[in-house]
Amino acid sequence: MTERKVYKSEEKLKIVLEGMNGTISLSDLCRKYDIKSARFYDWKEKLVKSSWIFDDRGRKNTSEQRIIEDQKKELARLKDVIAEITLENLEIKKKIGERLQRGGRT
Repeated sequence: MTERKVYKSEEKLKIVLEGMNGTISLSDLCRKYDIKSARFYDWKEKLVKSSWIFDDRGRKNTSEQRIIEDQKKELARLKDVIAEITLENLEIKKKIGERLQRGGRT
């Protein structure tokens, strides 16, 4: 009795993709890797069912998006506050400068 080879996940993926690309017959592929066709179909089915790995690709989940939006709003609010304080500061400095030029007190 021959010992059955244990394939790593990466190897299984490579074998299934090779079988799906159509350049080799299933019987030749199974002979090449010493596997039964039932095993190939089992691996292929697992791969096809794993399509969830492409869900939300490149997108953040809803709670993360909400947090980011809240942070953007808070940042915009803080920038407005800084602009307002800066404007008030400039007006105060202008008034102080005018009084000093007239010889008055601050």
